[in-house]
Amino acid sequence: MKIGAILCLVIFVTWVFVALLQLWFDLLSGEVFWKLTVTAGALFVVVLGVSLVIREYIDEKKMKDDGYIDS
Repeated sequence: MKIGAILCLVIFVTWVFVALLQLWFDLLSGEVFWKLTVTAGALFVVVLGVSLVIREYIDEKKMKDDGYIDS
C-alpha cells in the first residue's frame, strides 16, 4: 500500500504542478491539458484500486496463515 500511496501522491502533485503552470503560463492547448487531466485521473484511480486489492489479498492471506480465517 505504501508504494501505491506514494505513486498516487506523485501523480497528484505532478498534475497540480502542470495545472498551475497551465494557469499562469498557458503552456499547453486546452485539448492537451484536458487529455493530461483525464489520464492523470485514470492513472490515479487504477493505481489506488490495484494497491487496495493487493493490500486486501495480503491481509487476508496473513489472517488465514495466522488462523483467524478458515480456508
